Amino acid sequence: MKYDERSFLLENQEAIIKREAIVSTEAVLSRYSLEKEMIAHVMASNYRQAVQAMERLFDSSTECEDMLRRLPSEPDEQLRAIGLNLNSMLRVALLSSQVPVIYLHIIATHMGILIKEAPIEYLQEEQILHRIIEAYCFYAGEYNNMHYSEAVSQITDYIYLHIRDELSLYRIADAVHFSATYVNRILKKETGYTTIQYIKRSRISLAKNMLRFHNLTVADIASFVGYPNSNYFCRVFHQLEGISPMQYREQIKERIR
Repeated sequence: MKYDERSFLLENQEAIIKREAIVSTEAVLSRYSLEKEMIAHVMASNYRQAVQAMERLFDSSTECEDMLRRLPSEPDEQLRAIGLNLNSMLRVALLSSQVPVIYLHIIATHMGILIKEAPIEYLQEEQILHRIIEAYCFYAGEYNNMHYSEAVSQITDYIYLHIRDELSLYRIADAVHFSATYVNRILKKETGYTTIQYIKRSRISLAKNMLRFHNLTVADIASFVGYPNSNYFCRVFHQLEGISPMQYREQIKERIR
């Protein structure tokens, strides 16, 4: 017999109404209001305000029976489920931002693995939830002030999506169907950088994010962002940032201690 969603809902209407009646309308409205507030702070890269909204959100969620019914019964697994829910919520929210999709994929995947594998003590202290908020705030702050023309957006999107590949002005121009002269001129006009400079800065920007939120070696990160030679990667990193990749990672660790 073919499944009919409308018939199923009609037949089970009474059960659905009874179940929904349990849910406090006020609690639901409060929860969604706090979700919006948290997302707005993340989009604006306001870390402290986003954390405060997140803490109020999950405090209110524990009082909402509808929310509790969706969580696993084991307390440890509840914490992981909350972390995964937060990670997914922010990933979807930032899809409408200027953050490159490939970067969102990288951070969401990494955070998902971290949530699943983190020691329970790390989860209980809410460190993982704060780390998720920090990661998405960092990305929003890095990219949300970029407002480019459609032509430049095409160029930058291609660079982000092929950041690991061997990129050149002529390859990019061919891919976006513009002349090399036009690509270089319009990119310089709107970003302040030539194509080669923009590629370097995009690679180092991604490397900084990975040094901040991942535990990969410098060589692995260099390879991931398109530098097979880690020594050359370190030279470029130092040229743009004034410090080595390892010094940058240590600085970040000191700040969050």
